[in-house]
Amino acid sequence: MDILGQEGERRDAQRQTGLKSGFALSHDGTKRDACVVTNMSRSGALLLVEQPRDIDQQLVLLIDGEKERRAARVVWRTEAAVAVSFLTADQDDSADGWVFAPAEARSA
Repeated sequence: MDILGQEGERRDAQRQTGLKSGFALSHDGTKRDACVVTNMSRSGALLLVEQPRDIDQQLVLLIDGEKERRAARVVWRTEAAVAVSFLTADQDDSADGWVFAPAEARSA
């Protein structure tokens, strides 16, 4: 079985290949899982993570070098990867709007 699992390709938007490092955050910020982001498009991405089952169904994606936080929902997962769809403000399940706040500035 390959990384996409038995389901295969089901993308609805053209994605760009490449690897970026990042973090999948739980909504409340208590969990922070390192990930490699690949196959990203305007509507979603594929996250390569150590423990896909530990990733929350709804998360915040932080990509190194980018200021924007992306709210996302897991679409599917395999033993090596998690596919996410990016959410818009009207799709967010939370009430506090935290997932749409800009990323905090990094200290040097």
